Amino acid sequence: MDIVKRKETYSDEGPQCPYCSRQYTADEPNYYDEQGYTEETCDECEKTFDVSVYISTSWTCTAREALKEKE
Repeated sequence: MDIVKRKETYSDEGPQCPYCSRQYTADEPNYYDEQGYTEETCDECEKTFDVSVYISTSWTCTAREALKEKE
């Protein structure tokens, strides 16, 4: 039995193939920020890999009085 060492990649630009490191970017024709996006087949090495999408949201709030002081 062949044992394949699992390799993971991480990118905040878009998915990256864990086999050949081909970097996809968010301006390519797929919707890389959708949570239903769970797999990709690399167009360079033709291997299929799993994709996990993590979305982070944050807020910055400023008191209205602070905005008036800046004017």
